[in-house]
Amino acid sequence: MAQNNRANRRSRVALACDICRLRKSRCDGIRPSCSACSRLGFECVYTTPNHTQNVIIQKEYFQALEDRVKSIEETLATMKDELGAASTSSQTSEIEAQRATNDTSNPIRGIGLNSLTDEKEPGFLGPSSNDYFLRCLCHAITPGKEAHILPTSNMESHVDVFQSQYPTPASERTQSSETNIFSLPPANEMTELVQKFFFEIGILFPFIYPVTFLETYTRLLTNGCLSVRRKWLALLNLIFAMVKLSIIPNKQYVATYITEADACYQRAVDLYGEEIFNGENIEDVQFLLLLGQYLHGRHRPGQAWTVHTLTVKAAFKLGLHSQNALKDMPTLAQEARKRTWYGCVMIDRFLSMTLGRPAAIPDCYIKLELPANHTCIDTSTIIDNTTADLSVSCLNSTIALYKQLANIIDRLFDHNLDSGTSLNINEIISHISSIEDNLCAWQISLPHGLTTISAAGLHDEPQGPLTNAEFFSRKFSVMISLRYYNIRTLLHRPTLASMIEICRHITDQQESQTLPLVGLHSLEICTESAITTIDMIYDLVHATDWRTNLLEAWWFSLHYVFNAALAIIGVLWLCKSDYVLGLAMEQLARKARLYPDRAIAVLSRLVSGDPVTDRCRDILQRLTEVLYDYTGEILVSI
Repeated sequence: MAQNNRANRRSRVALACDICRLRKSRCDGIRPSCSACSRLGFECVYTTPNHTQNVIIQKEYFQALEDRVKSIEETLATMKDELGAASTSSQTSEIEAQRATNDTSNPIRGIGLNSLTDEKEPGFLGPSSNDYFLRCLCHAITPGKEAHILPTSNMESHVDVFQSQYPTPASERTQSSETNIFSLPPANEMTELVQKFFFEIGILFPFIYPVTFLETYTRLLTNGCLSVRRKWLALLNLIFAMVKLSIIPNKQYVATYITEADACYQRAVDLYGEEIFNGENIEDVQFLLLLGQYLHGRHRPGQAWTVHTLTVKAAFKLGLHSQNALKDMPTLAQEARKRTWYGCVMIDRFLSMTLGRPAAIPDCYIKLELPANHTCIDTSTIIDNTTADLSVSCLNSTIALYKQLANIIDRLFDHNLDSGTSLNINEIISHISSIEDNLCAWQISLPHGLTTISAAGLHDEPQGPLTNAEFFSRKFSVMISLRYYNIRTLLHRPTLASMIEICRHITDQQESQTLPLVGLHSLEICTESAITTIDMIYDLVHATDWRTNLLEAWWFSLHYVFNAALAIIGVLWLCKSDYVLGLAMEQLARKARLYPDRAIAVLSRLVSGDPVTDRCRDILQRLTEVLYDYTGEILVSI
């Protein structure tokens, strides 16, 4: 009887119609018209109350919405993949057809930075970029064949032959939607990656405070993902991606490492979501800084530049550039803001140099006091106090050096505006002399534990194990030295470019022997700086002891070596052209003639299998073959 009573009991409806509520009779809730209204012939109306407590939405309605959204997402993903495949196929077929019709006798036809990257359109590449100088060399080395050497525009779209190794944006998004963005590696692997980041990468750009980060990391290990913020989890995945990309075992560019790094990168971006565009706090700027460095290491200069501009706007929005904004802030917060701001400045200077674009942060905007190591900053869990002091000293020395880099770009490269104005050789030498004095003063001001060294200095290093402080003193000195020699090569490159341009159009033999003498000393410094760069990196990549860990991220070494090798090839071509006669040029040529091959050997050893590194090596090989062909004919067709 109890079961029958429960079966016959009426179910309670969530909302009765207006007529039943007025008649105070029980409503069965049937829509569009309840049973009572249908029997009595009334118009059945359901009025929802103003308060939300009585609003109940059926589960079936939510399920229907979810099914519709999933169906739309699958349709869009399919359409994007089809469009991407059709576009790639069309562009590839067009390029293959063009290659088939073009003359293949010139081995350096079509080389440039926009064919070095996996991006179809890296954008404008201005005067300070290697691509710009490479074009100057190509026009000089193969006279009369300019139309067949390089594309007419830096903006021309290319499909690189190595592009198929990387997923397309559409396939990346499809893959990320099917994976769990909250998945993490095993605890022991995560701990190893975090330690490597702060001990090998974070110490070079110390804008993430390790103590606070490790406290949150401990909570993650104890309580799981739900115990930490989503933004912090995104930063953790990006740290994993940076370590996997930067520290490749045995220098083997195995696809597995890159796939794992990209998976961590994609999880980080998905976790951050649209919050990445808000720039609401300093964490957003730090995440964007690290994201831009990762994209630069993945040879995506266009995306790295876009992320960097977003980073700079967020920094300005938060007032990280303002000295007054630091008032009444705790010391730790002040240091975090200063280091993050100067992180933006350093990345801005480096990207401005490599891409040849006007700086996003003009030098006149940089008035914030330099970072410092205070007693409240405790990094003893990662490094000792001496190493921490060296890290800040290296940071501040790099800031001062990059100030001179900005000065070089402004004076000698016309702010990278490419406005068409050019300096004559005397104006170039005058600017170079002034900046050389500043670089000399910078060298003298280097703090204790930091010094510019050469390859000969590396040979004198002890073979036994070192303390952490001694190791990082060498590592920071190597970093500072390579940055210095690279910038010094760039400083004197306008002299070389000007002489190459004059030589191409000169007709008077007497003028060819007298006019360039004012720049001979500049050519010698340019060559010596380039030689020192190649020698240092050559010794370090061939070392088998602790010195193999003295280099920073491998893509920085790639840029330094390629820049140095192009300068040396330009000097050697100038020596062969009889533009400047005399014993000094003969000695310069004799000293530099081995270094194009030495640079090729470095790139063969740097990271095996990286498509962009291989492409740079092939370019140097082609230029060298043409350089040593005195008749101007092709010795070996590639």
